[in-house]
Amino acid sequence: MEDEVTLTILMATYNGAAYIIKQLDSIISQTYSNWELMIRDDGSTDGTLEIIQDFSNRDARITLINYGSIHGSACRNFSQLFDVAFGQGKGYILFADQDDIWLEYKLERSYEAMLKNERLLGAHMPLLLYSNLRFIDANDQPIKANLPLPAILTLPVLLNENYAWGCTMILNRAALQKVKHIPVSSVNHDYYIAMVVAAFGKNILLDDHLILYRQHQKNVSGNVGKMTFASRFHRYFEQRDAMLIPLLDNYSLVDSFFNRYKNELSHQHLQMIGDFLESYQRGFLLLGWKMVQHKIFKIGLGKNLIYFYTLYLLRSRVVESFKQGRQG
Repeated sequence: MEDEVTLTILMATYNGAAYIIKQLDSIISQTYSNWELMIRDDGSTDGTLEIIQDFSNRDARITLINYGSIHGSACRNFSQLFDVAFGQGKGYILFADQDDIWLEYKLERSYEAMLKNERLLGAHMPLLLYSNLRFIDANDQPIKANLPLPAILTLPVLLNENYAWGCTMILNRAALQKVKHIPVSSVNHDYYIAMVVAAFGKNILLDDHLILYRQHQKNVSGNVGKMTFASRFHRYFEQRDAMLIPLLDNYSLVDSFFNRYKNELSHQHLQMIGDFLESYQRGFLLLGWKMVQHKIFKIGLGKNLIYFYTLYLLRSRVVESFKQGRQG
């Protein structure tokens, strides 16, 4: 493969002893062997650290780092890892969850696709490639589920929902330089990164299944059972209050991103995000109009209908909670 470089993998761990051995084995078995794995643990008490240390003793490419004082969530853990990697001037970064299984060609195909897109668009272009995945249960058995993903993940879509999951990403150096740091307040490290790259570069789908994404009771996010129309309908219509926190997290992330990058955004993006945030605070009808005007939609008619209904019910509470959080 041309221009072979070291690919940097970041893994945030916490009490992952039940599955991490299979994940580490899958990374060691990659067809692309020029990689390094940086792991930061968040205070595991179940033997995770001992497993990592054992693998590290056997493979010099695996390093357990002790950096930073910010703890308490996967986003915070990945934020600290990102700071280390960015500070060391890494070229290409991927994120790994502790409980998945990587197919043996994940690194090879991800890197090949990145090089192809850099040749087409230029290495100066911030690029994020995200792939598809296959779902498995706690016992490694396949789960029949389809995850439709957009070929290009744009900012209007990201104002509502993220489709680029961290465990499927590869970022180039230009993307790292634009992100620089993942705010711990962003809640989801992958969502924040995808938003930054969408504003200044491109999020591109690598239409290939590269990992086995494990579903179990301790999943932090991305539970396939919550993605079905029936599940969304149940949450939005029968458990409306459960949607308050996701909506608040979404608004807070967009607001944080906007305040950090508003002096660098294009006029079009500046107008769109500013209208979204302002109309969100002023009223549902204005918000709906601005979303239609700027084509700020989720992917799929049914999802949009349910989403707009939820905004109608909860928008004012989101705004109130957001203002209270700022005052606090």
